[in-house]
Amino acid sequence: MLALLNKYSRVYLVQIKNNWVREVVYRTNFVTLLFSDVVWLAVELGLFSVIYANTPTLAGWTREQVYFFLGIFFASDAMFTTFFQRNFWQFSDLVNKGELDILLTKPVHPLFLALSRWINLTAFLNIFLGLTLAVRYAAPAGFSGGAKWLLLPVWLVVGMLAQLVLRFAFSIWIFWTERSFAISRLYFQFFALATKPDSIYPPAIRYLILTALPFAFISSVPTRALLHGLEWTEYASLLAVFTFFIFFNGYFWRAGLRRYQSASS
Repeated sequence: MLALLNKYSRVYLVQIKNNWVREVVYRTNFVTLLFSDVVWLAVELGLFSVIYANTPTLAGWTREQVYFFLGIFFASDAMFTTFFQRNFWQFSDLVNKGELDILLTKPVHPLFLALSRWINLTAFLNIFLGLTLAVRYAAPAGFSGGAKWLLLPVWLVVGMLAQLVLRFAFSIWIFWTERSFAISRLYFQFFALATKPDSIYPPAIRYLILTALPFAFISSVPTRALLHGLEWTEYASLLAVFTFFIFFNGYFWRAGLRRYQSASS
């Protein structure tokens, strides 16, 4: 087990090195992406500033709590963008251009390479932008702090993994479609639901994003867990949903490989 972990760690370090070399060559890309993400965060903050200029609370959330939520959302999304997003932009090429052939010949699991070979290091600083916002509004939002700060990285990882399993579930259909652009666009339509606290939505939509399409796990559930804690039923639901998506994605990945026709066939 230790030898296997060591092998995968060495492979991942090589990929980080390769991605770093590419990033320093295209340094303007770093500034451009950082600027676009700062504008995105500013737009979200501006939207809620307008809302809270007219009401003291929104579905039970105060302005400070929503800003804390936005910090959690932005940091979690930046983690996903850093480590996984580019791999999904390239996912269709794996099948349509036969690039999966190369991954299938490597001495590591092809899914590991498919999800980790592209790393967007320019997005790494955005994690700290989100964390800065969360820390700034933590106390006004009612976050008790202290030892609970140790839970912050745990819930950020939960949010990142929720986005990973959802993005994969929307991308795996490339094995059965030509490009799956329509399904990917559908993902981003649903993803917009993650940018707002889940309790502001009608009961039917809230149930949907907590079960079948758990976009609330990206930031709403982690924020509520940090501010108020969760009931045991919510933890059970979290475990059940993640377990389902892991088996769902694993099944369709294996089914897609059986259907896959390599570039040499």
